[in-house]
Amino acid sequence: IDLKSRDVVNFPEIAIPLLFREWNTHGENPDGMLWDRYIWNGDVAGIESRSDIDLNNPGPVFVPGVGCTINSILDMHNIHSTHGSDYDLVGVSRRKDPGAGAFTPYHGSKTTVRHRISAGSELFAAYGEEWIPWIPEAILTLEDNLDAADEFVADVKEWMDENDDLPNELKEGLWDFATKGFPYASKILQALPQASWGEVSQRIESLASDTTKQPKVSSASEKLQSSFRSVSRDFIRDSGRKEISWLEENGKCQDHIKPGKSTIPAAGMGAFAYRDLPKGTAVGYAPLIHMADNRQVLNIQHYNTNGHSYELEDLVINYSFGHPESTLLLTPYGAGVNYINHDKERANVRVVWPDKELIAHKPDWLSKNLEFLKNTHDKIGLSVDYVALRDIQEGEEIFMDYGDEWDKAWNDHVNNWKPPPDAESYVHSSMWTEKKLRTKRELDKNPYPSNLHTMCIESYRGSDGKFEWIDVLRPDSKRVRCHVLERYGIAEGATYTVLLELDAGQNATIQNVPAGKGIQLLDKANSTDWHLENAFRHTIMFPDDIFPESWKNAK
Repeated sequence: IDLKSRDVVNFPEIAIPLLFREWNTHGENPDGMLWDRYIWNGDVAGIESRSDIDLNNPGPVFVPGVGCTINSILDMHNIHSTHGSDYDLVGVSRRKDPGAGAFTPYHGSKTTVRHRISAGSELFAAYGEEWIPWIPEAILTLEDNLDAADEFVADVKEWMDENDDLPNELKEGLWDFATKGFPYASKILQALPQASWGEVSQRIESLASDTTKQPKVSSASEKLQSSFRSVSRDFIRDSGRKEISWLEENGKCQDHIKPGKSTIPAAGMGAFAYRDLPKGTAVGYAPLIHMADNRQVLNIQHYNTNGHSYELEDLVINYSFGHPESTLLLTPYGAGVNYINHDKERANVRVVWPDKELIAHKPDWLSKNLEFLKNTHDKIGLSVDYVALRDIQEGEEIFMDYGDEWDKAWNDHVNNWKPPPDAESYVHSSMWTEKKLRTKRELDKNPYPSNLHTMCIESYRGSDGKFEWIDVLRPDSKRVRCHVLERYGIAEGATYTVLLELDAGQNATIQNVPAGKGIQLLDKANSTDWHLENAFRHTIMFPDDIFPESWKNAK
């Protein structure tokens, strides 16, 4: 279908905060490096900061869904890539629910349309110039490379025109050498149109003659270089346009699954059929990010608000496939599939390998060993289909069987689970409704929940120990600990006298500090549910009957 400006592409997705990787930091160990292609800086999804004193330190985030499947071409992007989220525990409480901390609280991350996109057109994002250059063998589609490719094409065109008596076979051979046979890697040559010289030459003439899209210039070369639709970009657009019939035969439907609150009590969100899905339908499709034998990096050292240290596996484990006889971890990214909950008795889908080769699925990988997967970190080569085991009705919740090992681990967790010590008083800041900030005297009688504290922006002027708040001209993520001494005015419009805790044990008393702009009630770092020491962690079990023997290295 055609998409118009501001449309949401497919349905909003979950956002999973990560601790085991750093955004834009690429370690030397190749196992796990593939992950770096599929994570964002956490601020794009509004993920909480890992620091009390710097609110702009969220760590990376994984948003599995349609956003992960979109290629980046900076000056041709037609969508705003995944952004934003809503903090929502979906009624699950650490006071009473063993599932507290077992799923991400961030939902509703959207991919939206920049301008009209016609049906059958490829979606392009703009991930920034830092994202692409480090990736091995990646074709760079940065603006400078495309511009340089256009200049090269223009120069070739000019030379070909000057030597028009050359045989066409020679012209084609020279062009093939530049685009396919050049012996040294060149990011500019990689961006050249992958077509015959005859096709390229004809396209140049077509673009150069389109006077509605370019200024008046003299030579054909200048016309091409200044054209609104450059030849390199024009061929990329063409390669990303498919007939609807081609998509129906070769594509994978991405909107069979719609997220909603699960029908399983205290299970958070779930996946629901957007339409009737007959038995055998590929309800979902997901490429798999593989990590062969480095799962120990997902064991993260945590520190709670009291400084207590403990080890906990990263949350993404709960959204990944594993096998009891293998160290391999496979994490799916497909529209809606990470919302599918476990129910052994009501399972209506199961994962299977696709029945043909795809861009993100190479059947020969199923016969490779884990050493091959460990050292293959420049591309995806494994995918799964989520196939309907029976007819599924529109609006029906979609379930799969996570496996006997998962079932046992969950039941053991439920039987041994106890609420954390602060469970009765805990309130996330998003649920805090009190408008006024409490003074130190009020806190002595009625303290905040242990996960909340007041933090201030350090912005004031004065002398001789008398200081007054001044407005911040630029957004500032830095904060200092502070305490309210006095409150003036009504709750929402109140100003405060606060005591700032500065470096080296120094304090400063600041008057007329406004709520919101100068002082906020915030969650302490690492205090949210997914950091809980007793939060459930376990991989989804990959079906043994289709799991290759060559991957079973932990028997």
